[in-house]
Amino acid sequence: MASAIATNPHAMVTRLALRDGASTNSLLAQVAKSRGEMLSAQAEAARSETPSKAMLAPTNGAEVDLLV
Repeated sequence: MASAIATNPHAMVTRLALRDGASTNSLLAQVAKSRGEMLSAQAEAARSETPSKAMLAPTNGAEVDLLV
């Protein structure tokens, strides 16, 4: 029996912002910007004829990285 390990996309966006060097003062703005980019990419993927499951519901950091 296999168990998939998933990462919450919200937590991953925060980690990406911290990795990019966002300071404590700019962290919220960076997270909001990245989250908006991710939602925009998800909406665009949903409009395609063959949407990727990874794009619609990212479960790991690599999939979130593709969206942001």
